[in-house]
Amino acid sequence: MIGDVATEFLRESNAIEGVFDEDALNQTIYAWEYIINKEELTVSSVLKTHKILMLNQPLLPNLRGYFRRFGVRIGARYGKPWEQVPELTAQWAEDNKGEKTEEEIKQLHIDYEMIHPFADGNGRTGRIFMNWLRLKNGFDILVIKESEKSKYYKWFQ
Repeated sequence: MIGDVATEFLRESNAIEGVFDEDALNQTIYAWEYIINKEELTVSSVLKTHKILMLNQPLLPNLRGYFRRFGVRIGARYGKPWEQVPELTAQWAEDNKGEKTEEEIKQLHIDYEMIHPFADGNGRTGRIFMNWLRLKNGFDILVIKESEKSKYYKWFQ
């Protein structure tokens, strides 16, 4: 069983995306339980985390656990070209290795969101990976509250 802080982080992470149902929370917990035991992030573990997270979400099966194969717009900007997503994600996973400061972890989270590797679930997977890296580097879980999401979104400006 995961702790109260992790549960709060996952619940708030879902809420940032307007996802409030218990089934989605359970899938988010399963995704967290899967990745938290990994020693390093790999493309395979990124894809599997996404697949677990999105298992019961309204997303076509061929988009759960697979990189997007089309362009996406995130607010006023565009995600990286889909053709580059596998290579960029592999490089991002490599960049997560080794000791990191809190600022480096924040930047890696921003980098992941700029790649935007999936059709949906990028924010939730990204926050999972950010907190995975925080714990691996001896920092506490960062709970970003839904009520403070505008402050969080400023990270990406």
